[in-house]
Amino acid sequence: MRPETAEETLMTVLPDPRTHAGTTVVDPPVPAVDDVRWDAELRRVLARPELLTLHPQPIAELSTGQIAGFEVLSRFDASRIVAPPDVWFAAADHFGHNAELQSRVLATAVDMRDVLPPNTFLTVNIEPHLLLDDRVNGTLFEHADLSRLVVELTEHTRAGDPRALRRVLDRLRERGGLVAMDDAGTGYAGLSQLLHLTPDIVKIDRELVHGIDTDPVKRSLMEVLGDLVGRMDGWLLAEGIETPEELDTVVGLGVALGQGFALARPAVGLLPQLTDDVVQRIRTVAGRTQFDEHVLSIVRSARVGTDPATCDVLLDADARIRAVRTGGTTDDLPLRWVRPLLVAPSASLAEVARRAANRHPADLGAPLVCTDGQGRVVGIVLHSDLLLALAR
Repeated sequence: MRPETAEETLMTVLPDPRTHAGTTVVDPPVPAVDDVRWDAELRRVLARPELLTLHPQPIAELSTGQIAGFEVLSRFDASRIVAPPDVWFAAADHFGHNAELQSRVLATAVDMRDVLPPNTFLTVNIEPHLLLDDRVNGTLFEHADLSRLVVELTEHTRAGDPRALRRVLDRLRERGGLVAMDDAGTGYAGLSQLLHLTPDIVKIDRELVHGIDTDPVKRSLMEVLGDLVGRMDGWLLAEGIETPEELDTVVGLGVALGQGFALARPAVGLLPQLTDDVVQRIRTVAGRTQFDEHVLSIVRSARVGTDPATCDVLLDADARIRAVRTGGTTDDLPLRWVRPLLVAPSASLAEVARRAANRHPADLGAPLVCTDGQGRVVGIVLHSDLLLALAR
């Protein structure tokens, strides 16, 4: 039920928020969470179940591109106040409606399991302290079979009684349910809660995924967390993957599960699927990681063509490789085109490093170009990626 990571504008809806005579109606700011208008609107939503809808977003296996499950995200699209779900739940908490509201979400999510494809699960987000509320866990435990349901625990609020929470989670697991820890590493509990709860799925927060393709520290942290979670017999899930480069990186790091706009957006009234292009991209990158001792494991995608203004690898009119771009992108170095050093996908990392070290000193920072047996460009190899791969 957590909102997706994209920014959403906070506005309230006027009785008729349309454009009249060429003038757009400007809505007033959203009320503060302690504004009494929230109390009235929350009571209205609770009295009319159709005002609260759940939008599923796919969770993909990052080794195959298959859908492993769906997370349900709460939406209040038909209400008279337009605000992100986290604001709604904050207001519900202030006015004492949070347990009832989350019970409604949980009940709907449990029923949604009936429409899931085979071998998939459904996740729903619940704050730990509310899982101790009889209204919430009563909704959960009125079902003898909770298989294919994953309860995500946020780190935003302490449970209050860790032992009582552990007992509730034990009951959940006895009935076939699973436990996920949401937004790992960003809240109160951190590693202590991770070790105490031993969740089946650990979701890495969007903040740690954003820009991971250009941040070696974040990549190292992801590897460390993946090793820890693997030793706990759990799965690591990277959420908030929003760019193809972030997707390539988490797949290449061997992260088990992924979620985000780069894979698929949430939808209402149906179970969204991954496009063929996304599935193929995942399978291609995952296949490269099997050659972790070869340069193919660290190849990045590149723009290839004959226009210097839009390409990373420049071709001539006969489609032969002329030059590779260096500098002028993410650093202060001037843009240059240099003669490429070509490497085969099956070349060992050590061999490629030796060849790169023997280049002209002025070209040492230029990417290497990986080509297949027909001379076609597979991608580029950055020196930073080569050094990190050798250091593993």
